[in-house]
Amino acid sequence: MDKVLEVKFEGWTATPRMPFILSGNAICLPVPTYSLILGIIGCCLGRIVETNEVNFGFHYEFESTATDLETRQRLEYDGKKVKKHSKGSDAYPREFHVNPLLTIWLDRIDWKENFIDPIGTPSLGRSQDILRITSVQQIVVNKIEEATVSGCMLPFNPSMKIAGQLVQLAEAYNENGEIGSGRISKTRLFIAVSKDTMAKIKMGNLYASDNRNFYIHTF
Repeated sequence: MDKVLEVKFEGWTATPRMPFILSGNAICLPVPTYSLILGIIGCCLGRIVETNEVNFGFHYEFESTATDLETRQRLEYDGKKVKKHSKGSDAYPREFHVNPLLTIWLDRIDWKENFIDPIGTPSLGRSQDILRITSVQQIVVNKIEEATVSGCMLPFNPSMKIAGQLVQLAEAYNENGEIGSGRISKTRLFIAVSKDTMAKIKMGNLYASDNRNFYIHTF
């Protein structure tokens, strides 16, 4: 048996945006990415969290999707710096999730107080997609070889026979030392398993709690 820290969040809206879509409607992934959840953890701790500090898994669900109009500030690069686009801003439709619920399981029991009394205000997507923490507790889990999971993101393997959305995205970002110099990312192929899909899998890092099976991701 192992012990993990279970943290539950809920909110009114969430926007786990589909990466690499730069024009037209902004649409959502069925689940958030690991880089996004790593940012949520770092927000609660009040600092950047590196990938070698924590392993975690999650389950995500929401009631429905909706669309709203949002103002977008367009930018352009003049060869020296990024500046506001000469044509100004515009409005475009953006999809979001309604009443999201997020549960994460971390192998860092010592971070419990950081979620009981977080330094920052966590959000899932945009700054207005605010989350509140509803539960923080240490639980006992058992490692298992086979599990049925949903509402999660799994590293893709061609041998997998499960339904989901295949997407190549940044697993996590590393900040460069100089402020404003950008970030370094490593892309990886994942399969996003929605809340309504019950995927039966056999792989490493599968765990069972009293009421749910889940996968814990290692970077």
